[in-house]
Amino acid sequence: MRTMRTMTTFKSFLNLFRWPNLIIIALSMSMILFFVVSPLLGISALSDGLNTIQFILLVISTILISIGGYIVNDIFDVNADSINKPGKNLITSTISEKTAYTLYWITTVSGVLLGTLLSYLINQINFGLIFLFSAGLLWYYSQKYQCQPLLGNIVISALSAISFGIVWLFEFYALSGNAEVFTNVQSSFPFVTRIITIYMGFAFMVSLLREIIKDMEDYKGDNRFGCTTMPVKFGISTSKVVALVFTFISLAAAIIVQYFFYNIGFLILFGYFFIIDILIVIIIVNIFRAATKTDYTKLSTFIKLLMLAGILSMVLIKFDL
Repeated sequence: MRTMRTMTTFKSFLNLFRWPNLIIIALSMSMILFFVVSPLLGISALSDGLNTIQFILLVISTILISIGGYIVNDIFDVNADSINKPGKNLITSTISEKTAYTLYWITTVSGVLLGTLLSYLINQINFGLIFLFSAGLLWYYSQKYQCQPLLGNIVISALSAISFGIVWLFEFYALSGNAEVFTNVQSSFPFVTRIITIYMGFAFMVSLLREIIKDMEDYKGDNRFGCTTMPVKFGISTSKVVALVFTFISLAAAIIVQYFFYNIGFLILFGYFFIIDILIVIIIVNIFRAATKTDYTKLSTFIKLLMLAGILSMVLIKFDL
């Protein structure tokens, strides 16, 4: 009986932490380092720049701050989620609010401290402010921005993009401590920055689209408890138009990036991006058709697939070199 209760509690904490999202964060950061930065620079991962301990610190600090963001978001969303996601918000039903707050402070403070330690180890102590700023923004998002039309969506999408770019930022400054390697590879920095910017832009646009769709999915609960998201303030129809605009922009950007890959001879990536194009077209069609909460939930699934497809495309860079 005790074992079953322990397993149930453990599962509840995993769900509270959004473990699938954490896996995606760790996967995307690892793939940025191993399949984008290192191959493009022609260096050894976890050797010439960030070492193993430093990279683990970077991933863990990012994950801990993300967990804190998920927890505080659930705390402030208890009322709305009672309608939007009945039984899925674990705060008060399975985990007490006091325990949730304790977990929030433990994970957030630990994440900021580990990020600051990493910053010190690469002689950039001021980079600790990145982790502090991110944690503060997640708190403020949950308390203030989440219920502001579009602004909250942009904030959370920007943070998603930062998790892609932060690997390159820390790798760059870790490399600067190795004068010989830094000198040998510095001519490749602009190209690496361009590729990283493409993936950051992709993460931003896909996250923004997902946030807008999620707001339409959660319209009923947000409306009842006075959370003035874009669908609540301007209506579902207007929100669908905005979602479509961003989706068409994403499709245009994907085609431009695909053309860029073709021009630089990355033909495998060029071909792979037809999958990205098709997924975006499927999302556009489903936005036009969406009318019920189930439709928007289905749309969220397609957007997650799009994000996963984008992350997996990094593997192909190594084969295009």
